[in-house]
Amino acid sequence: VSGQRSGAVQRVAGKQSISVTDIQLIPAPGPGGDLSVYLQTLPGVVTSGDRGGELFIRGGTPAQNLILVDKMPIVKPFHISNLFSAFPQSVISNVDLYAGGFGAEYEGATSSVMDVSLRQGNMRKFESQVAASPYIISALAEGPIKQDQQSLLVMGRYSVIEQAGPELTGEEVPLKFSDMLARYSVNWEGLTCNLTAIHTYDRGKINPQRNVSLGWENTAVGARCLGFSEELRNSVDFTIGWSKYTSTEVGFDDLGRTSNISVGYLRMDNSGTAFDYPFNYGLRWNLNFYEANLDEPFPEITGKEQRFGLGATLEEYTSVFSAYVATDFKPFNTLTISPGITTQIRQENISATFEPRIRMTWLPLGTENQEISFALGKYAQLREAITDERDAGTVFYVYKPVNVDDPVPTSVHAILGYRQRIGEFIEANIETYYKNNQNVPVAEWTREPGNTIRTAFADAETFGLDVQFEVNAQPLYLTVGYGLAEVEYRASANDLVAWIDTDEFVYNPSHDRRHQLNVLASYKIGKFTANAIWRYSSGAPYTKLYAIDLIVRVPYQDPLENQGKAVTLYSVPFDGTLPAFQRLDVSIDRKFQLSSGVELETEIGAINSYDMTNVFYFDVNTLRQVNELPLLPYASISLNIK
Repeated sequence: VSGQRSGAVQRVAGKQSISVTDIQLIPAPGPGGDLSVYLQTLPGVVTSGDRGGELFIRGGTPAQNLILVDKMPIVKPFHISNLFSAFPQSVISNVDLYAGGFGAEYEGATSSVMDVSLRQGNMRKFESQVAASPYIISALAEGPIKQDQQSLLVMGRYSVIEQAGPELTGEEVPLKFSDMLARYSVNWEGLTCNLTAIHTYDRGKINPQRNVSLGWENTAVGARCLGFSEELRNSVDFTIGWSKYTSTEVGFDDLGRTSNISVGYLRMDNSGTAFDYPFNYGLRWNLNFYEANLDEPFPEITGKEQRFGLGATLEEYTSVFSAYVATDFKPFNTLTISPGITTQIRQENISATFEPRIRMTWLPLGTENQEISFALGKYAQLREAITDERDAGTVFYVYKPVNVDDPVPTSVHAILGYRQRIGEFIEANIETYYKNNQNVPVAEWTREPGNTIRTAFADAETFGLDVQFEVNAQPLYLTVGYGLAEVEYRASANDLVAWIDTDEFVYNPSHDRRHQLNVLASYKIGKFTANAIWRYSSGAPYTKLYAIDLIVRVPYQDPLENQGKAVTLYSVPFDGTLPAFQRLDVSIDRKFQLSSGVELETEIGAINSYDMTNVFYFDVNTLRQVNELPLLPYASISLNIK
């Protein structure tokens, strides 16, 4: 058994371990902290705005992230308000975030991995919590079914900002979301099993002035058992379950679009010994079902004919088998080398991926006060998600498997990191990284906005540098993080855009936030704790408006009888830059012991405390500037019964 430190600078070759203590330092307009707001304080993590539920990690898109909850895959557990996810601090044990360079035990993603571990319910006594704020209300109950052997934990949350928002902000906040989590845990001698069920629900409008309603749901049920036998001299980790993601968009044309994924999965992770070397290995099987329905006016391609008015539909099954093997060895006490290899085989296409990886750590001084880390690896992804990335007013993606005849999207990661402890209270970490993505699927661009299942392929490069300083001198805790990154895409103009007169089109996508700066401070004053987080990022690229015109689909529409439909025409993609973003969030909290076993926790604070006008995006359909939330004051209260 070994201890593991957490904190802003505890990052090793792209891996950052996050604890509940880290999460609760970030002001959030709800009882307790939330994983979503903490992630946004890390350099290299970019959001499109304060709504939409999207995280871009070191140049990757949300579809290139792998999110696991005790090995159970979930597509999009982040809520339509980016201040919340399905993971409040009250249910988390710890989180490992790999911003790149992840090991062989993870497959199916080309950008990042977020491995969330939930805690078990209390095995000794019953506890409960009810909490409320102007943004969200929640309830939690847990306790033993059989003392020291079985427990149950249940939590539910429901947003109320849609009702409270107009009074607090003076404007409409059409965001509705909820989540429920239940966990049954059993501990026997040598065996621990957890049965987990999660459901999330999101509905709302990113732009209140635009008649586009978005929604998504996650439903996942899984069982994970971890056992150890002295006879076998190794551990066995077995996981089985089912996960479903559904998403919808109802546009200004009153037509609906849907995209669904269902995944049945079976996984086993084991360890063994060969030639006196310990190694880990694992097998995984996924059965995936994809559905999509894009109503008219978006086209379907059949052969060489483009048919308008018929819609586009997708129904596909895929079966994917994957395996990995990895090991750790120490040629010296101060040097750890962890090589591994992963392969994925899709039943419809017998060819296998080849994904070698290696991670290394070195302690030059022989102590934890100084550390150099390195990671290098190749990654492949057999699933793609298509959206019109020029339109920030939608987060609707069409999920589909990579076509059998198309090249597989791959990525190569290289990371070099250095961590130094300075004296007793100060620690620093600097990390540089490079990602080279090949065959990134991008929706074919047309002059007017729209969804399509037709794709082109682009290559992408991301260069970046993250620097973090941490001062932990109680009662003061202070972190400063700076991220510098450039994301560049290259694609054939013939495949991607028809109206640009060049062979190759080079652009910086909307998640290319060149500079990020985050400053977090926490100070304990008697029984009070004050927290503040200031965030800055340079402006994101966006696509300007070229014109508004009337479109007639000749020969399917007669121009003498039909004057056409008004549509927005885009300019050259990503030819503009939005203003820079900055925001200060503050909070102060205190706990009151009302009686033995009854505790009251209170918090007051404000999101965007100095009411900065931050531009979310410019909506070319309504010709309006859409801003992020203005000043949002809040007060939350939580009653804990132990």
